[in-house]
Amino acid sequence: MEATTPPADVPGYRLTQFLGAGAFGQVWVGRDLNTGRDVAVKFYLHRGGVNWSLLSREVKNLVQMSADRYVVQVLEVGWEVDPPFYVMELVHGGSLEDLLKVRQRLPTDQAVEMFRKMSIGLDHCHSKGVLHCDLKPANILLGDEDEPRLADFGQSRLSNDQTPALGTLFYMAPEQADLTSSPDVRWDVYALGAILYRMLTGNAPYRESSFVQQLDTAGSLKKRLQRYRESIVSSAPPKAHLECPGVDRALARIVSKCLNTTPEHRYSNVQQILQDLTRRDATRAKRPLMLLGIVGPLLVLLATCFFGARSIIEARKSTLIALRTEAKGSNELAATFAAKTLENEIDRYFQVTKNEAHRSEFIEQLKTTLETDQVVTALLQIADLETPLKTHGSTLARAKLLELEQQKKLNTALQNQLARYTNPDTNSRKPRLASMFVTDNRGTIIGIAYENTDEIKPEENSVGKNFSYRTYFHGGPVDKSKRTTSILESSPIASTHLSAAFQSTATGLWKVAISTPIYFSDKDSQPDAIFVTTVNLGDFELLQNEGSSDQVAVLLESREDRAEGTILQHPLMDTRRNAGIKSGDQKYQIPPMLMQRLLTGSDVDYEDPLATAEDGSSYEGPWIAAVHSVKLPLDEDEEENKSSPSTPSIARDPPPPPTELPEGAVSETDEQATDLLVLVQYRLKKVNAPVFEMQSALLREGVAAIISILVVTLTLWFFVQRVGRPYRETDEKLEDPKSNKTISEPPAKTISSR
Repeated sequence: MEATTPPADVPGYRLTQFLGAGAFGQVWVGRDLNTGRDVAVKFYLHRGGVNWSLLSREVKNLVQMSADRYVVQVLEVGWEVDPPFYVMELVHGGSLEDLLKVRQRLPTDQAVEMFRKMSIGLDHCHSKGVLHCDLKPANILLGDEDEPRLADFGQSRLSNDQTPALGTLFYMAPEQADLTSSPDVRWDVYALGAILYRMLTGNAPYRESSFVQQLDTAGSLKKRLQRYRESIVSSAPPKAHLECPGVDRALARIVSKCLNTTPEHRYSNVQQILQDLTRRDATRAKRPLMLLGIVGPLLVLLATCFFGARSIIEARKSTLIALRTEAKGSNELAATFAAKTLENEIDRYFQVTKNEAHRSEFIEQLKTTLETDQVVTALLQIADLETPLKTHGSTLARAKLLELEQQKKLNTALQNQLARYTNPDTNSRKPRLASMFVTDNRGTIIGIAYENTDEIKPEENSVGKNFSYRTYFHGGPVDKSKRTTSILESSPIASTHLSAAFQSTATGLWKVAISTPIYFSDKDSQPDAIFVTTVNLGDFELLQNEGSSDQVAVLLESREDRAEGTILQHPLMDTRRNAGIKSGDQKYQIPPMLMQRLLTGSDVDYEDPLATAEDGSSYEGPWIAAVHSVKLPLDEDEEENKSSPSTPSIARDPPPPPTELPEGAVSETDEQATDLLVLVQYRLKKVNAPVFEMQSALLREGVAAIISILVVTLTLWFFVQRVGRPYRETDEKLEDPKSNKTISEPPAKTISSR
């Protein structure tokens, strides 16, 4: 029942409100009549249970401790009156217990700050020789801004007192729960840790319903204390605080060490708690700097890596563009040089063809053959067949022509001439011919020599067949129709001519024919015969590539029809030929759109058509390509022969075939176009290789630099950690684990248990 009348009047104070009652008396709210300050007055009504001499000394100590801001201040003591009382400051914020009932748990930072202030207040009490012995949330009053004040020293003991003191269950150290125990500073350490545990988790340590039920059924006080003591010692240490947000390893260690059930493993005094809190604060204060010390260099390193990588990429792009431009220009120059070289090669073949056509012994045999009546008759009969197609079958006139003696002599003469060009020395630059033949002025072959004469079957022999539709006879850009061309109306060439490329039906190789007219007399308006040599395009010295390389020359067809872009000669074709592999009639052609871009000089990623072949894998990938047309010099000798008389050609014995072309033989002027293009392709991977090697080297250097920076950063961080460690080690050495003392503190503040 709540009291309505104060037990007694207190001089200088007016009691206004009953605040509460305890084991020893009542607490009233009063007002100082002089200052108007609200105070709390505690009356001791039950004298029988109070040791007045001991309490008197403790109250005097409380007066000394009241100078501490974290201990409730004692303002006045009335020890000689009845009932005894003392006046203390009134704290309006209620108790910590009241706060925890409302909020259950506190934020970690707030709980630690309150714990620190309670520790400071308790350390002040211990330094005055007073042990509280009953710390709990209800005995922690809260002032302005929830500032804690230690209160209710009813169970307090002096440090040299041997009288046991019981605290509150679950806040009382297990060794304190013994009626024969002596007060120990570590009791307050345990209670302080239990309060912090309660603020963090919302529940006191070991407080479980089953535990409380065991205590309630224990019976006597002694048995209850024994069961409390034994249960806590045998239980696992509380760990709920480890899962609380904001509880770091240092704070968890402080709580666990305070709550250690073995006193020797607990903090020896409150000063050690404050030291650990200070170390924790220092560590937390250094944490942003340590984090900055690690993250800062890492961020700088990342930024450096980003801009370094970006610079490398941009440098690579610009260098690749510059190299590609340079390589394209170099490739165009190479294509121009290759085209000029091929022009010189073709001109050499021109000279060979003209020289062989005007050999005196050959001219004599040809003239004799064409003057033979049987030959003339056979040729007229063949011409009367009207179209070349009809001459390619089995005819009586052709059969008679093949049996004539003069025709065979002509074949022998041609074979002797061809023999000089079929198997030239490897180191010789002498031209190599595939065949050599002569036609009459209507296009019918009257004599022929093959490179492989022994392999030619009689029905495959071209003697007696008419080829007036071929470009090497009529000089046009393309072959005429074999079926509709009129033999009698076909006009032969008037000057040396390079034919359009054609594919051999036997080998699949591409060839060209060089034809030149033969005049028996300067007075003739039309040639009496046409002398023809054929050349495998792969026999041109320019195109004799030894296997695959990074830069190769390719010969293309440039006629503006469906054949444009057809590959006439390629290193892969040479490889097949040398290996005895026939290419058949398969054709490889550059796509029209790509061909147009090449002709306009555009920079394209060229894909080699032969890379799609089964044996063309070495030509895969992009290439830089440039093309250049092949031109021929005008036949100035023949123009001069037509304009001025000279001795008949039959009287001249031509010089040996040329092996070197004099300088200036092919000029920029006086040229005529051909249907050939030289394409020089340069592997793009080879062009870009130096750039990628440089990039790899830069990346390796960058990785080495990054590793070096990381090593330096970690080394500096390690030394910073080592520099801070002696402070902690020194503090730990100052603590004597075998006593409850702190060696560095003066004896006045030393608390020891007896």
